[in-house]
Amino acid sequence: MKLLLSIYLIILSTFTTFSQKNNALLDFSREVNIVYNTQNPLTNTSAQLFKNDIEQVFDAKVNFNQKSTSKACLDIILRIAGEPITVDLKNIISENDKKIAGQWEVFSYINQNKSTKQTLIITGSDARGLAYGVLELSKKIGVNPWYFWADVPIEKSISKKISVSDTISVEPSVKYRGIFLNDEDWGLQPWAAKTFEPQTKDIGPATYAKIFELLLRLKANLIWPAMHPSTKAFYHFPENKVIAQKYGIIVGTSHAEPMMRNNVDEWDDKTMGDYNFFTNKDKIINYWEIRIDEIKDYENYYSIGMRGKHDSGMEGAKTIDKAVETTEEIIQIQRDLLKKYAKKPLNEIPQAMTLYKEVLNLYENGMKIPDDITLVWSDDNYGYIKGLSNETERKRKGGAGVYYHASYWGRPHDYLWLGTTHPALIHFEMSKAYEMDAKNIWVLNIGDIKPNEYSMQLFLDMAYDMKPFQDGKSVKTHLSKWTNTLLKSTQSADLLWQYYQLAFVRKPEFMGWSQTEPTRATHPTTFTPTEVNERLHQYQQLEQEVLNNRPTDKTLTDTYFQLVEYPIIASSKMNQKFLYLDKFYEKPIAERDNNDVNLQAAIQNYQSIQDLTSYYNNQLSGGKWKYMMNAAPRGLPVFNHPEKLLKVEQKNVGESPKNIKIAAGDYVSVKQGVNTFWKKIVEPSFSGSSVVSEPFRLGKSLDSTKTDELPTLTYQFNVTENNTLVDLSIVALPLHPVQMGLGQRIGIQIDEQKVQIINFQTYDRSEEWKQNVLSNTAKRTLKMNKLNAGKHTFKIFMIDPAVVLDHFVLNFH
Repeated sequence: MKLLLSIYLIILSTFTTFSQKNNALLDFSREVNIVYNTQNPLTNTSAQLFKNDIEQVFDAKVNFNQKSTSKACLDIILRIAGEPITVDLKNIISENDKKIAGQWEVFSYINQNKSTKQTLIITGSDARGLAYGVLELSKKIGVNPWYFWADVPIEKSISKKISVSDTISVEPSVKYRGIFLNDEDWGLQPWAAKTFEPQTKDIGPATYAKIFELLLRLKANLIWPAMHPSTKAFYHFPENKVIAQKYGIIVGTSHAEPMMRNNVDEWDDKTMGDYNFFTNKDKIINYWEIRIDEIKDYENYYSIGMRGKHDSGMEGAKTIDKAVETTEEIIQIQRDLLKKYAKKPLNEIPQAMTLYKEVLNLYENGMKIPDDITLVWSDDNYGYIKGLSNETERKRKGGAGVYYHASYWGRPHDYLWLGTTHPALIHFEMSKAYEMDAKNIWVLNIGDIKPNEYSMQLFLDMAYDMKPFQDGKSVKTHLSKWTNTLLKSTQSADLLWQYYQLAFVRKPEFMGWSQTEPTRATHPTTFTPTEVNERLHQYQQLEQEVLNNRPTDKTLTDTYFQLVEYPIIASSKMNQKFLYLDKFYEKPIAERDNNDVNLQAAIQNYQSIQDLTSYYNNQLSGGKWKYMMNAAPRGLPVFNHPEKLLKVEQKNVGESPKNIKIAAGDYVSVKQGVNTFWKKIVEPSFSGSSVVSEPFRLGKSLDSTKTDELPTLTYQFNVTENNTLVDLSIVALPLHPVQMGLGQRIGIQIDEQKVQIINFQTYDRSEEWKQNVLSNTAKRTLKMNKLNAGKHTFKIFMIDPAVVLDHFVLNFH
């Protein structure tokens, strides 16, 4: 009982914030009667899931009574606000309904505990609110949302009583919250086609049912379905849309798929002509119209506009002006179709324009987007949001949202293998987005779901309720509660945090210093020999701790392997493969041979990755995940056997000269401005003590000439000899301006010298941007005049909001 109550409290505090009172115990020791209205598909689904959960945890007999309560020991009534009820609690229920009526996805519990009769009434402001209330109770009895996708065991309860309070839940922080299944070619699609759903040989209704159940249990409500050439279009299987309706999941499509169409699978150039609006307008409009008519009775979120057939710019547009003009025309045509078939006002039809890649350029060049369409801002594919709404845009009726990546295929390098996006970066960027009123839709590019389980949990928890994430605590607190709930282990969070921190320096997929599209061979590493040895030691120590932390409870072994052991040790082995190659190249050419201990260590680490992956696919959970894990997505060179990598010279950079490193948070004094300020933060950070310029909603750059009025940080350093040459490197995170028209600028002054303005802003696809996102750093170096011995200072002045400075390096020559 103590263990179960402890788990319940952890779950409650981690994932949801409620208004509570009147605590009482529900008794599952005898029959349970679930009463609900069968007319709603989602309520049917929720009731059935709940019945299964109760039977697994308590071995209780569960009945469905769809008309009235019985004399069973425990009645659980599922209802949507306003629905009639037969129990004698009409006054209480009426007052409760008034509190939640008209709200979005809210639920309440009313727990009536009498001597011979118990009644729990779960009311939703709408069907999804009811479903969340039902499945929140499933979590309380011990059914974790990840029971299927991470094999979290469902334990039989020793006690038959569960504490449930009278409750009214929060209204979700973000209205539409979901995931994009993407780049599924090497994991989700082969697993579904060959292992889980061989009858369809694809990601079909059975797979989507399990995905939708996970989304529902995580209080999400939106899917952008898988859409690569390896996968048939979502609507190829007519049952898919019915399954989505059954689970209450809203279906949308990605930034490259307007009007609910999967162009890659559904547009055939041979029979339909070019996907070119300038030359094939009528067929394209008809193509859209057929789909809108087909799905008009389902719940959809429409992507508006037009790009190329896949993830590319519009075909046939020869200038930006022409692309802007034509996109505006297309938007009007699409909205006319929606109005015709949806038969409701346009402002009641969810529509989004995702400002991704070249579409953002069109918007920056004056493209007009109707006020009720949601502006969906995107990151740069590597976790850094490229812009957010300004004061005028924040007043739009359609609001704003964010499309964010935790997995990516493309330049400068893919990261499709392991989930390594730092939780602190997700937390920082999405908190910034929320503060800038991007609250209408959040979509996470999650790849194959596995092994990005925690990124998905964190992202959706923040979207559902931002309040617990705004208290200044480290997001590691959330990670700790998550691993505690799933693995009964606090140390697992520490191990994962080290894994994320090491990957923030360099993701395992980036360790070859190679690039893709076009694929380029390995480049010289930027690690010094000292850094190579330090990183080797860190990973080897982390590996040992992972093995030592394996759960003694054998029912948790498979979950631990999926969530902790495989990602951390596989990442370690990939790093060690290249780090030992680095050590191999430190030797003179004449001393290198195939029997070199470092080369052999690299080969051994490569083989370890193959062995770990084979276990994942063939033995883990009795072979349940066969074909889910691929240790070489797209077969890129970085995944090659070390002997194939020997064709490329891989030299380390030389050791740095004498230097001093100063964390940005280690200033000797700070002067704040009028409603503008520098704030010290511990994450995301390399140094553990960074600073950020705020407020994010400032809306303007500060006047760099008025240094007396600017928020100012002052730092000190010592010079031991006269006429010393010193370079000052400023290391920041590679953020983008928080809104159009701003930069990533600071002012810097050495002693009493002239203030210099530097800007960390980069532009898409530039070589500097590529190197920045691969290293998660943006750097600028200033050469100082010759300095005399003694104490010196430098000052940092705030100019633009949302600049994160991590550390400074003083190089003495």
